[in-house]
Amino acid sequence: MYSHVTHILKVGRNNFKPPPQVDSSVVRLVPKHPRPKIVFEEWDRMLRVCFGRKNRTLRAAWLGSRKVMDWVEGCWRGWRAVNDVVDDDGMEGGEPMDIEAAGLDDVVEEEWEGIMNVDHDVGDGEDDLPDFLRQERDKTPASKRKKKGKVSELVREKVRKVLEDDTDLADRRARTLDQNDFLRLLLCFNNEGIHFN
Repeated sequence: MYSHVTHILKVGRNNFKPPPQVDSSVVRLVPKHPRPKIVFEEWDRMLRVCFGRKNRTLRAAWLGSRKVMDWVEGCWRGWRAVNDVVDDDGMEGGEPMDIEAAGLDDVVEEEWEGIMNVDHDVGDGEDDLPDFLRQERDKTPASKRKKKGKVSELVREKVRKVLEDDTDLADRRARTLDQNDFLRLLLCFNNEGIHFN
């Protein structure tokens, strides 16, 4: 990343005492000037996901694991929170997503009704609620989807867009890519607002 590597010559195992079980080489490292302007920690984290299993395609490495997608969503939310990125409607969550266009209109998640879900079968619990809680419960709109579901789908769509549309690397394996492909991948993730800090 920070230097050009050139192979100079091979060194046989008989040149060492005791002889090792591997062959050696002499390489030349020439520092790059100017150095690439990237955050090394972010570069390292992205490569760890890509090379977690080097024979996996990038699509499988990024979209095939719920753990990786949760981590990417956490990175996306964290970067937005630190940089005070807020949408027009005042809630965190990214660009508005057309659920029908993404083919998600038939997915319905059960919504958690929170502490306002009072069991009406037990006595007259309605009368036990203070007025302000009753009013708050009546104000809360019932929606079909959770916010987390929308954000998860939004981040998943952003990752899919980077891999398939922007870089066209989704069906490639990490071991077949070069440094420029990874730099382009990191740039596209950053352009979509996904930073691995």
